[in-house]
Amino acid sequence: MYHRLFQVIGWELRKLIKQRIWCLLVFIYPLLFIFLFVYMYHAGVITQVPIAVVDQDTTKSSRLLIQQVAASPQLQVAERYQDLTSAKHALIKGDVYAVLFIQHEFEKDLIAGHQPEVVAFYNNQYMSAGTIIFRAMSSALKTANSQIVLQGLLEKGIASPVAQSQMQTIPTSLHPLYNPTLNYLYTLISGLIPTILQIIIMMAMVTSITRDRFTQMGYQQILKLANHNIFIFLLGRIIPYFIYFLFCLILFDTVLIANFNLPLNGHLILLILGDISFILTSCLYGIFFGLTGSTLAQAYGTASLVASPAFGFTGLIFPRIAMNTFAYIWSALLPVTWYIQIRLDQTLRSPNIVTSLQPFVYLVIQLGVMAILVYLFLRKIRRRLI
Repeated sequence: MYHRLFQVIGWELRKLIKQRIWCLLVFIYPLLFIFLFVYMYHAGVITQVPIAVVDQDTTKSSRLLIQQVAASPQLQVAERYQDLTSAKHALIKGDVYAVLFIQHEFEKDLIAGHQPEVVAFYNNQYMSAGTIIFRAMSSALKTANSQIVLQGLLEKGIASPVAQSQMQTIPTSLHPLYNPTLNYLYTLISGLIPTILQIIIMMAMVTSITRDRFTQMGYQQILKLANHNIFIFLLGRIIPYFIYFLFCLILFDTVLIANFNLPLNGHLILLILGDISFILTSCLYGIFFGLTGSTLAQAYGTASLVASPAFGFTGLIFPRIAMNTFAYIWSALLPVTWYIQIRLDQTLRSPNIVTSLQPFVYLVIQLGVMAILVYLFLRKIRRRLI
């Protein structure tokens, strides 16, 4: 059995090496993507987002307000404009991501006890940057408002303890869970890299399984090498890709844990089992598409149609619970959806063992269903050739 298996593996590797461009795409492309995205997002947290200020009051209070906003590490006052129209053009052009507008008589209304309005416009097309701006500007404006009001009370001759007691509000303590540092490297990259790998794995297996299917000999020669054993036929094709892509995921995790302090709050063995299940399931998906496509173009088209939009369905950028039925079902059928959940569970969330095993169950069900379908198709082909 092992002799036959190694023969099939050798056959697959020789065929792959002959396709030099495809060999480069399969073996170089994933590593490039891993290091490129890790390098791009190495900061982890969005800082120094450029914003513009339109100060039509130019008083001590408005300057204090601007200083408090500029002191926020997430924001950078990059431009100052005299009118809102110029600031709007800068926002549209993308020179800045937000505009802070302080109206006339801001300090006068504040001293008079009125409620002057400070307006902030921000570009929420970039949802991550928009969320950062909203949170940072809200915090800065709240702090600045408290300082200005306190200073006004002190200038009226009210004693400091009395002034501070008049400003007391309900204390709020916010604790971001599972990613307290708000580090995008831990969450966004953990979704991007597996999604890209899923596409590459499926396309690699479509290429592998269709390479012989649409030739004159078909699967006759490779099945003969496998002694007409479907298990050896499948294992011999999958093993070279499985070993390499498992290496890619382990390397990816090693870089994040060793160099970027990715927490490992769960179990390393469960994370590795998730890697294995994800790669095997994606391989079987690719083989299934390669076997069912009536033409080479159809096989590639079906695989790309299923795998390419996967990131939008994983729940990282839009919660799955809020998706419509079609999107929810699509996301449930994608191996990467459950693999990302496994990654987040074992690195950031650390749930109990029952919750940890739930995504494994869905992934194993997919693995089993695809294995049965692929086996039935290959058995039909074997009967035709024998």
